[in-house]
Amino acid sequence: MAKLNNITGALLIDATATFLNGAGLGVQEDKNRVIPKTYKEKINNRTEEVPYVSAQSWRRWLRDTTNEENNWNPSELRAIGEGSEKGNTNKIATELNPIEFPEDDLFGYMKAGAKGEESVQRTSPFKSSILKGIKNMRTVNIDEAFVHLKEGTPLPYSTKFYSTHLEGFFNLEYYRLGVYDNLGSKQELSSEVVEKHADKLIKSDLGGRFSRYELKNAVENRKNNAAGILKGLAYLRGGAKQAAFGADVSPKVLILAGLESANPIFNNLFIGTGEKPILNIDLLLELSKDYKDKLATPIYVGFRKGYLQNEDEVNEKLKDGFILASPIEIVNQFTQNYLKNG
Repeated sequence: MAKLNNITGALLIDATATFLNGAGLGVQEDKNRVIPKTYKEKINNRTEEVPYVSAQSWRRWLRDTTNEENNWNPSELRAIGEGSEKGNTNKIATELNPIEFPEDDLFGYMKAGAKGEESVQRTSPFKSSILKGIKNMRTVNIDEAFVHLKEGTPLPYSTKFYSTHLEGFFNLEYYRLGVYDNLGSKQELSSEVVEKHADKLIKSDLGGRFSRYELKNAVENRKNNAAGILKGLAYLRGGAKQAAFGADVSPKVLILAGLESANPIFNNLFIGTGEKPILNIDLLLELSKDYKDKLATPIYVGFRKGYLQNEDEVNEKLKDGFILASPIEIVNQFTQNYLKNG
């Protein structure tokens, strides 16, 4: 069996009649029209507007949900550097402390020190795509409305919104959780954090000025933090304009697997040729075959009943070698089987 170094997956969100990530006012647009994030894509020789949610945006949803679901103290963004004590914001950073704040362990951080100061940087172990509308199932619409004043003419305004199903993929570098490399100018742990938590760390010499720090309880920490972020994915919530365009952004489809390699293999898995999204079963079977030597776990496929057009076919063709359940249940099972201590 391959070693579980990474947890990779995909998600699909029902985004019908929603506005989840704003782009402000478009160029040469009516100044009273608010628009969502979209990009252009060529489909059958015509340009199509594709709704999407930026990685930065939905990662913030995930950070907040994960903190809330696990009762973790958030690693708050704050102004740092010269002038920050007076309210000036020219640099920002989180707590920069992955030992006390799981959020920092999972999502990384960066602080560029001024001349003579220490710089700290941890690239995010959690890698993610944008969430983009699947082909043939995306339309952009306009909601026209008015603000009625006590006196005077009502003021018109409009909001672009979309109907689609948003797909994305991710990879968690599981092996990096609880492990921090200080490689010369690339420091993952500040000297202050090392000093404060010296009793919790094991230091290894990597040669020269290079050192590796690993938590003494790294295995337990790794499992707890990975289980925490998967729970956050299962219960994901957030998004802009929820008062006017409310949406449940928890995944209607969630796919997970443990891999030895860091390949985010579960992408472009959904087809939009019917009334409901279709899971590309043939592609999923091909991936399970091609990566059988890299898979450290079975492939877990979670979906809400009645959401996929080919649900019966999924249940029939993936009944052997796959774990099928609801999105929340596959997270529970994956956690129980691979991320529980003892």
